Amino acid sequence: MTFPTKTLSFHHMLLREMWHSRWNTLACILVITAAVGLYVTLSDMGAASVDATRVLMKEMGFNLQVIPNNADLARYQALDYDGPDMPESYVENLAAGSRIMAQHFVGKLQHTTEISGYKVVLTGVLGQTVRTGTTKAPMPTSYVIPRGEAFMGAAAARSLKTNVGEKVVILGREFSITRILPEYGAIPEDIRVFIHLREAQELLERPGRINAIDALACQCPVDAKDIVTQVRESIEAILPDVQVEPYYSLLLARHNQRIMMERIQLAILVGALIVAAAALWGLTYQNVSARRHEIGVLRALGFSDIRILILFLEKTALYALVAAMSGCFAGRAFTIFSGLNPISPVLTPIPALLFLLPITTLAAMLFCLPPVMGVLLRDPADILGETLP
Repeated sequence: MTFPTKTLSFHHMLLREMWHSRWNTLACILVITAAVGLYVTLSDMGAASVDATRVLMKEMGFNLQVIPNNADLARYQALDYDGPDMPESYVENLAAGSRIMAQHFVGKLQHTTEISGYKVVLTGVLGQTVRTGTTKAPMPTSYVIPRGEAFMGAAAARSLKTNVGEKVVILGREFSITRILPEYGAIPEDIRVFIHLREAQELLERPGRINAIDALACQCPVDAKDIVTQVRESIEAILPDVQVEPYYSLLLARHNQRIMMERIQLAILVGALIVAAAALWGLTYQNVSARRHEIGVLRALGFSDIRILILFLEKTALYALVAAMSGCFAGRAFTIFSGLNPISPVLTPIPALLFLLPITTLAAMLFCLPPVMGVLLRDPADILGETLP
């Protein structure tokens, strides 16, 4: 550090200090760049992983079933749906709920019957309804079925030996088979025959009624302690006379995956911060120790401790800001061009990356503060009395 003159401004001192300790400054920049870049890359990969799981869970279908409160779930599982029902308007009531932890809803009227001696589950449906204020692509397992047509499950089609374009008679009414659904691998999905809800209500003489609502819970907060209870409460707050039966494996899979990814990111972030903090502390201590005699001279000449402290903090803030920007750019570039993130185009939002800039700068200033204060708390006479190296 050169001795200041009356014409030497504070910013000139800052630039000369950075140039004089350029290798130390460069090392600090590289440490911060590496830490920020590592975090950005892992954050991008975590965001993509969570999004890929969301898409996979959506492809697997709904993860909640809402049924009348006094319905017997055991009878439902035995394919006996001739119990109580509920108003079709309940679907719209759920979609209008602003605090409900679900976004996709399909009301259906189910009834087990026989076609040509084979048991099938007749299911009347309309297209899906989404929560008010959202725009979502339809679920793969929600169907818009024109009147007079039927979509047939894979197992039902095999048993009946029917193909697309053929006719089938259901409860005395003829329907044209326009689609054979992919194999689901579960009962009753593979023995369902889907028709328009209005036609099912007419055939079963239940106008305006349904006996189940399929729903997809996909807005579950990561910090939820009991996600099943919270989902149930959000639905039952709107419809108190229903019971919510989750498909646990589907509902919990995405939620647990999000929790796992956030914990991994947090653990790596903490590790990166500890390594970066130790490196900055050591590099700053090395720089300050090498300059302690010059700091002692400045203090003896009347420079205040605050001004000297600001000199080091401003220097740290400047290179930390540059390093944070470099780390964000390097981390994002590595994610995009390395091929490690092919599963989803979703990345960490830009505002979240921008938030790293002030956080990184403040953290670097905090880490370098103890070594600088250690020198400033010493008496200048003691420092100047030491033998120069």
